[in-house]
Amino acid sequence: MPAVRDFIGSRGLLSAWVGPAGLLLRAALLSLAACGGEPVFTKLFTSEHFDYYVEEGATPPCDGAAQWLERYYSANAKFLGATLPPGERIQYYLVRNKESLLPCPPDAPACADGTTIYAFRPLHLHEIVHANASLMGNPPALFTEGLAEVLSCPTTTDSEGPLDTSEPIETLVETRAFNDWRVANGFGVYNTSASFVRFLIDEFGSSRFLSFYARVPWDASRQEIEAVFQAEFGVRLDEAFSAWRMEPLRYFGDKCLRVMDCDPSMPSLTDTDVTLSCGPWGGFMQTQEALLRFEVPNDRILHVTVAPVPTDPYFSSSVRFYRCAGGDAVGDFSSTAGTRVSADRNWHIDPAQPGSAFALDVPPGEYVAWFAGIAPEEIRIHLDAEERLSPMRNPACQPAEEPLALDDKHPTTLTTRWIERPCQGPWCPGQSWDVSIGTTGGALEARVITPIKGPNFSPGELYICSEPCPEDTSHCEILALDPEGRPVRSTQTFEPGTVLHLGAPAAPFADRFAVQLRVAPE
Repeated sequence: MPAVRDFIGSRGLLSAWVGPAGLLLRAALLSLAACGGEPVFTKLFTSEHFDYYVEEGATPPCDGAAQWLERYYSANAKFLGATLPPGERIQYYLVRNKESLLPCPPDAPACADGTTIYAFRPLHLHEIVHANASLMGNPPALFTEGLAEVLSCPTTTDSEGPLDTSEPIETLVETRAFNDWRVANGFGVYNTSASFVRFLIDEFGSSRFLSFYARVPWDASRQEIEAVFQAEFGVRLDEAFSAWRMEPLRYFGDKCLRVMDCDPSMPSLTDTDVTLSCGPWGGFMQTQEALLRFEVPNDRILHVTVAPVPTDPYFSSSVRFYRCAGGDAVGDFSSTAGTRVSADRNWHIDPAQPGSAFALDVPPGEYVAWFAGIAPEEIRIHLDAEERLSPMRNPACQPAEEPLALDDKHPTTLTTRWIERPCQGPWCPGQSWDVSIGTTGGALEARVITPIKGPNFSPGELYICSEPCPEDTSHCEILALDPEGRPVRSTQTFEPGTVLHLGAPAAPFADRFAVQLRVAPE
């Protein structure tokens, strides 16, 4: 078995593995030991619920990793209603490379058996969920993997459009069938499973799902699974699958329940300087992070301005905005400032765009801002957050009470989601809004949000008019937005304080809309 230093006081490694998967893990380790090539692990730290080991030659996690492990454990335990027995801990083994993942399946980047984890990343959230959930039950793989995906997805992007749920999980209910499909077709089946598990939680409540999770065994037959399912949910499994298939398509972020990110213990987003440091990824690849909770109130939007503190050289950072109950507010990563490369090939903040702004016109509720950057040291960012009235015209042809104020230094992303605004044409609520030109004056500049995969959540055209909803649009300037994301400017220039009435055809996805705007001074 792998050599483990400073293992005094913890459970023996092999005794922690039980069941059929444990036998496979044990056989793999014994085979490795027989070859004389076993990895050597050193205990790095012990926290309340974790013993953490690092293989020789592996890059250890950042200094605050123990705190994040405990946050994940606490949030998962609270949701699941299951905790470790007193004195026991989750055993986490950080390996040097994939060759040291011998206890895991050949195609897996990590694995967990009971409360023992082997992973290539400092904090592998999917496996932490498995370890937590094993204290409650061990149902067939469709449900274990689905739940691990629902509770673990940390940073997501919806820029590729709706989630692909084409895998036939209706025929993969038994563990053997599920695992055979994964080996043959890859890990895409995990997303489909997560979509179904999230449907069950939303439709029937988490308590009924978790009761089912605790009752049905890993190696249950289809008949046994169906019997427990109907007893717990009150409907047949096939009926649940049919109802799930009738649901509107979800995006990647919609499957997530952000139980750790949005725990009340997490700091709030306020007007402050935030420091990006050791975060939920445990410093993987020198990632610096910060999570801040916030709330969008009824009938208001949240306007957030971010400005990174310059360093030399500069290490760029990004931000994502997620809904705690599931969903990605903007749909993609957003830079906190414009950047440029100097003659010395270092990155620097673009003085013409030293920050970014976001107008989140989304349903009321709890959200989290997730900041991240790749840097060898901490990154500091200044934040300003305030509640405002929506710049969207509602009803469609009445000027907005508070136009969206634009300036030349902070490109502003206006995004809306989950709001039912059925309409046709450019003057609909949700596709028509008002902006005001800042103190410099100049042209209006616009760009789409997701240039990598096309203008998924942005319109293809932008109408710039001097009045709301004109019957004759011949006096409006129509900007054709570049699908690759290059900024496009109006041919007109506008005086400071000018209010423009904008409109756009519906974006390719009717439930999403986002566009980035700024004033381009002459």
